Amino acid sequence: MKRLVRYICACLLTLTVLAVSTPGKAEDGVALVRIGAPAPNFRLPTLSGENKSLSQYRGKIVLVNFWASWCPYCRDEMPSMDRLVKSFPKGDLVVLAVNVEKRFPEKYRRAPVSFNFLSDATGQVQQHYGANRLPDTFIVDRKGIIRQRVTGGIEWDSPKVVSYLKSL
Repeated sequence: MKRLVRYICACLLTLTVLAVSTPGKAEDGVALVRIGAPAPNFRLPTLSGENKSLSQYRGKIVLVNFWASWCPYCRDEMPSMDRLVKSFPKGDLVVLAVNVEKRFPEKYRRAPVSFNFLSDATGQVQQHYGANRLPDTFIVDRKGIIRQRVTGGIEWDSPKVVSYLKSL
C-alpha cells in the first residue's frame, strides 16, 4: 500500500511538472538536449565535495542518470546500473547519478555502488537537460554525443542493453 501511494504521488508530481513546462524548451528558453547532438557539459559536486564534469569522461560511454530518492523506479534500477558498470572493463562505462533533491539523502551516502553520485541541488542541470520525469537517463557516446534517452526505470544489465552499449 505504501509503495502504491508513493507511485501515485510520483505520477501526480510528474503530471504537474509536465503541465507547467513548455514543450521543447526549458523555462529559461534554452532548447532542450536532442539525440544526435553534443551533450551539454556540466560540473557538479560529488558527495565528498569533489567536482566532476561530463567532459572529463570523453572517450568513455557515459550514462547521465537523473534520479531522486522518493522515486521508486529510480531506486529499483540502481542495482542493475551497478551490475552494468561492473560488467564493462574498468573505466570504460561511467554512470553519473545526478540527484535532483535540494538535500542529498543521508541513506545514500554509504550506498555500495560503483558509480558517482552527484548533487544538482539547484536543479540547473536537470532543467537544462529537460529531465522532468524520473528516472531520466541520457546515454552519451565516447565522442560526447547523446545517443539515447531512457525515461523510466529499466534493467540496465539486460543482454539487449549491454549489447547496445558495447556497440557504442
